[in-house]
Amino acid sequence: MFIILGALLTLVGTYVFAMNGVVGLVGSGIGFILNFFTLFTNAVVYAGIVSIELWLFYIFLVIFAIFIISGGLQLIGIKSRAIGFIFSLFPLVIGVMFVLLFYTEILGSISNLYALFFTGGQIGNIFPILIDIGGGTGLGAFFLVGGGALGLIGCILPRD
Repeated sequence: MFIILGALLTLVGTYVFAMNGVVGLVGSGIGFILNFFTLFTNAVVYAGIVSIELWLFYIFLVIFAIFIISGGLQLIGIKSRAIGFIFSLFPLVIGVMFVLLFYTEILGSISNLYALFFTGGQIGNIFPILIDIGGGTGLGAFFLVGGGALGLIGCILPRD
């Protein structure tokens, strides 16, 4: 049951609620999907903009692409604990990184990747829904942390 709740929270946090932003320009999974082709084809330019090596840019691109599908793959955790555990880690780590991004300076230059990867426009200034928790962090980031944590709990607890 925890795995299902975790997957639902992850999906809602990724696609329905914005993780950060201002009205009209938010960071969400939808923004990443819309930006993915451009990020992949112009990786050299974007890696230079955020001042990181090209190979590191591609690693982050792959990690975030896996994160985008992790909500659906968490549901496989109902049958396979290992898969549920692995794909519960992605939203947990990305959610914690979003929270750290806005409340600390610990991420340094990597924080520029979040704006580059996830920022996209809102549809009619409504969707994805932006509920600002404070400091620029949206409700979606906390849903990701909760979804990842619930998914991990569901994979660790014994089944009936």
